[in-house]
Amino acid sequence: MASGETSLLLTDRVPWESFPGYAEAVLRIVGGSVVERVDSPVERIWTVRIEDQLFWLAHDQVGVSLDSKSRESSLLIPSIRETLLAFRSV
Repeated sequence: MASGETSLLLTDRVPWESFPGYAEAVLRIVGGSVVERVDSPVERIWTVRIEDQLFWLAHDQVGVSLDSKSRESSLLIPSIRETLLAFRSV
C-alpha cells in the first residue's frame, strides 16, 4: 500500500453486489467485527477489527482486500492469511 502497510488480496472473483456477504463470511472465519461500513455506489470500504487491530476491508477494481491501518495490524496479516488458507483447504 502507499502508506507502507501490508495489504492482503483476498479474491478477485467477488462481484460488487456480493461484497457484504463475502465480507461477513471472512470476518466470521478470522474472528473479526465491523466497526464502520461505507457502502456507496462508488466505494465499499469497511473498517474492521481483528485481534484488537483495525483494518480496511475493501472492494475495488482489483478485487477484495484486507488492508492494514497500522504497523501493528500489518504484523497480523501473515497469521490471518494462514487462517484463511487453512479454512479453504477444509
